Amino acid sequence: MADAGRKDFSTKLSEAVTPESQKSTYDKVKEGATDAYDKAASAVTPDNQKSFGQTVSDHVQKGHDDAKASVEADAKTWSESANDVLESGKKAVSEAAEYVTGVVTGAKEGAEHEAKK
Repeated sequence: MADAGRKDFSTKLSEAVTPESQKSTYDKVKEGATDAYDKAASAVTPDNQKSFGQTVSDHVQKGHDDAKASVEADAKTWSESANDVLESGKKAVSEAAEYVTGVVTGAKEGAEHEAKK
């Protein structure tokens, strides 16, 4: 099998459940490097050359990565939509303030004009 140097599922699980605050800088760097190698190896090694466990682990990881990407894309879309609504609200408030200012100014000018007569 082509699993040499690959992380097995139990290692990935152990790394995932260990809080970041309990990991040394060395552990974090090592995990990042081995994760990158593992993803590359997963992508270039056909499933028929992997052990059953590694195949399952790779498919679980791909499902996780796809779901995470989807959630991040949805969050960006929601954020952009919320920002658009906020900007529309700001514009409406600004326009309302201008209208009220115009009405008040017009009323004041009208009153002053009538007072001069």
